[in-house]
Amino acid sequence: MPEGVLVRAENLGKTFSTPAGDVVAVDDVTFDVLRGETLGLVGESGSGKSTVARLLMWLQEPTSGRVLFDGTDLAGVPGRELRTVRRRMQMVFQNPYGSLLPHYTAAGNVAEPLRLHSIGDKDSRRERAKQLLDLVGVNPRFADLYPRQFSGGQQQRIAIARALALEPELLVCDEPTSALDVSIQAQILNLLDDLRERLGLTCLFISHNLAVVERLANRVAVMREGRVVELAPTEELFRAPQDPYTRALLGAVLPVRGQRAAS
Repeated sequence: MPEGVLVRAENLGKTFSTPAGDVVAVDDVTFDVLRGETLGLVGESGSGKSTVARLLMWLQEPTSGRVLFDGTDLAGVPGRELRTVRRRMQMVFQNPYGSLLPHYTAAGNVAEPLRLHSIGDKDSRRERAKQLLDLVGVNPRFADLYPRQFSGGQQQRIAIARALALEPELLVCDEPTSALDVSIQAQILNLLDDLRERLGLTCLFISHNLAVVERLANRVAVMREGRVVELAPTEELFRAPQDPYTRALLGAVLPVRGQRAAS
């Protein structure tokens, strides 16, 4: 694998069997995610973006192709070792409330990955959880409240804190703001941008909103009907898109070049 590549999707395919017949969700997708970059993955709903995310995280196994993480083919990693690899790759989901454990407090949710990986004792895990809550802008005084007691934006902050608990190298964000109000979306995007720079994260940011991706991503891959139809540096793709589908998507987006979402 080329130097500087943290994750590679190589000829990935995923077919689901349904009563109506086979459905091809991902079709021969290949791309790299470079260390320290944010790769945007965009496309309309149903284009296969979220399926690609689950394949990269090995939450689903591909029908064809392979996923390489730091040069290791995940298909060849035994279960116990895969658990160790997963410490290095975490995910932020679209629905923050649905991704949190409702019967755990905010601190309990953030500390849960540490408990599952037997890191520290109960007191040190709680202290680390409070530090992470503070990092993402949730007052540690609210550490013992439950997810239902927080707003949607605060819930997503807690989910991000939990994803950071194991100090991952790769953070996969699957439509992390689409379930939130517009003003809260901006706050979460600013937070992710700040965390990426502060922690040196490698990110795969999945969205149907090209304006958001333009601001966050170093490169952009465009998906249509399960395939990547274009991949280019962000500025180049927005300035001179090559594929007609990309041009059509961009035609519906207001430019946000150089702007930062309002807090």
